[in-house]
Amino acid sequence: MNFSFDGYKILLEQKLQKSIKNNLPQQLKEVFESKLKYLSKNPSYPSLNTKRYGVSKKILIKLGVSEVWEFYINGKEYRCIFYVSHGEKIIIIAYVGNHQQIKNKYC
Repeated sequence: MNFSFDGYKILLEQKLQKSIKNNLPQQLKEVFESKLKYLSKNPSYPSLNTKRYGVSKKILIKLGVSEVWEFYINGKEYRCIFYVSHGEKIIIIAYVGNHQQIKNKYC
């Protein structure tokens, strides 16, 4: 799947910044930062395995976004959830967690 977020601004949610600082091991922080660089340059970069995350319209409305996406941080263990708002042309890096944590938060 090829897609482009050209012209979109990438933001980190404030809660996520604290969570990353306080809860992620240093090695995972470094991998996460490098993956963000890949995302900003090429969302289709192969190691990201970027794909749309299926959520209900109700959740999209609650979040105030157009779409929810994910990319892998380290294999399939840790993932990053990000929101896309096409109207505002922004990508919001929202959550980092393992598969079960993400499933609990978004399903």
